[in-house]
Amino acid sequence: MKKLFFFLPLIFVACGYKPSVDYQNRLLGNQIKTVVNIDAQNPRETIFLKDALNDAVYTILGKNVCYNNCTSTLIINPSFSSLDVLDYDKNGYPVLYRSKVVLNVTLKDKNLKIRHYTVNGIYDFRVESQSIVNDETKLNAYKNASINALNKLFATLAKDGAKL
Repeated sequence: MKKLFFFLPLIFVACGYKPSVDYQNRLLGNQIKTVVNIDAQNPRETIFLKDALNDAVYTILGKNVCYNNCTSTLIINPSFSSLDVLDYDKNGYPVLYRSKVVLNVTLKDKNLKIRHYTVNGIYDFRVESQSIVNDETKLNAYKNASINALNKLFATLAKDGAKL
């Protein structure tokens, strides 16, 4: 058993494995300024997006959100959001929906290079037959689609950091 604990870390080091955060560090540094431009059509959802971005920077990336003297800046512009019906029940009532979010992202990295990304996120959800999709359900769907888009953004940042 002791040999397993000795060789397991050695295997990860020997194969060149690095966590994605190491690659993201090459682009972002430790102090990140986050800016989310408010979408006039969906101000409530955009405010959530700002909170989700700050939370993700802190929890997923392990970085600090700052306002002055930052090493990098993430600017997010929500460009599109929709809620579409995917399926109906036998009586013609919608029962399956898809929320879609498209975000245009501008990153000023720690090397002062400007990078542009477009990421999208989707979230499918089912509702009871003959039920009404209320504002809370729509907001929850937007939140999940936005989180999906942010996860794609962070994966793309890791990929670009690996190229440096």
